[in-house]
Amino acid sequence: MKTYWDSSALVAATLDGRTRQLLASGGGITCSHALSEVFSTLTGSRLGFRVDADEVVALLREMLETLKLMDLRPDEIMEALAEARSRGVRGGQVHDYLHAVAARKAGCGVVLTLNKADFAGLFDDLRVEAP
Repeated sequence: MKTYWDSSALVAATLDGRTRQLLASGGGITCSHALSEVFSTLTGSRLGFRVDADEVVALLREMLETLKLMDLRPDEIMEALAEARSRGVRGGQVHDYLHAVAARKAGCGVVLTLNKADFAGLFDDLRVEAP
């Protein structure tokens, strides 16, 4: 089964050896926007520390050796946004929703995230799990 990694799971892979091994085992999918979210999280101070930008870029390049990217076309984004209200999506949850839409486009059955509640109930055919 294909597995989609949201940005929080990718951040976890930079900090936790077991999660890093899971990611390195291959078959993971994410979207290009997740790369900027990981960069933002690790170079900012939200985690209580900052990682040097050059180190983050090196980490992301390493991740891309095993990750595949699945991005949404503009028309797919607009279609998803038009359906957002009917799925109860509003505000900041739109970012997680678009991750879920990309996961479905890629044929993933699982979304890995540290923020399971953010994905709960978006799509019945996507399992949401912690990495």
